[in-house]
Amino acid sequence: MAPRFDFHTHTAYLKCANGTMTISAILAECARVGVTRLGITDHLNTLDKLPLHECIRRDLEGTQCPMDVYFGVELNYLSRDGFFAFNAETKEKAGFQFAIGGIHATYIEQYDLRQIVDIQHRHHLKTCQDPLVDVLVHPYWFARSEFSKRGWPWFDSIKAVPESYARELGQVARETGTAIEINVEANLCNGANPPRYAEEYGDYLAAVAAEGCLFSVGSDAHDIRHLAHIEAAWNMVARLGLAPERIWAPSDKPFRPAGQA
Repeated sequence: MAPRFDFHTHTAYLKCANGTMTISAILAECARVGVTRLGITDHLNTLDKLPLHECIRRDLEGTQCPMDVYFGVELNYLSRDGFFAFNAETKEKAGFQFAIGGIHATYIEQYDLRQIVDIQHRHHLKTCQDPLVDVLVHPYWFARSEFSKRGWPWFDSIKAVPESYARELGQVARETGTAIEINVEANLCNGANPPRYAEEYGDYLAAVAAEGCLFSVGSDAHDIRHLAHIEAAWNMVARLGLAPERIWAPSDKPFRPAGQA
């Protein structure tokens, strides 16, 4: 049975998730679903957002948690071949226990599918090579709005990614100890994608997994109703035949251990 973890969730504080995603509601719903280890990982695109993460921390400190809870952060490249708004000093000052991160846009002006895939792949490898990032988030997720507003064909098949890219990602992730995320809302259950996409994405993950790297599981929930969808990631772990020791978890003690008052 796959470890019942969820290491990618958002809150109402950063306005990425909606108002249903309060700390108390997240904890209650994850307990109902059966999550045993939870990571709160809201966005830190710019350092002026750090006070909002302090609000998350404050809520966690004042709440009894039904499962082990970790205090993390999600990072995003704000420009092509740029950097994350994150460093060792920021991590220590804010008290973040782990960081997940990756590319969140195409960073091109004219449609070119090969270039889109190549830019994604380059940033995936760069993320894995960042010693402050523990998990590469949602490989080959795209915002549908970016494509729609430009009249571009939608990225509706992971088969556009060469198997050699999947293999190289798995190799680099294994060498750096970075976990590759099995993401529910961005990849496995993304309503913008056709029904066949999740099956194809499983084949892509299998090619990555063949290189022996670690994986992380995350709902990427932005609405309280989506937290239960984490079971899709747990089912994918089973489909890939991943042993429990290949499912990543933070090395620190929980920020809030289960049952701590």
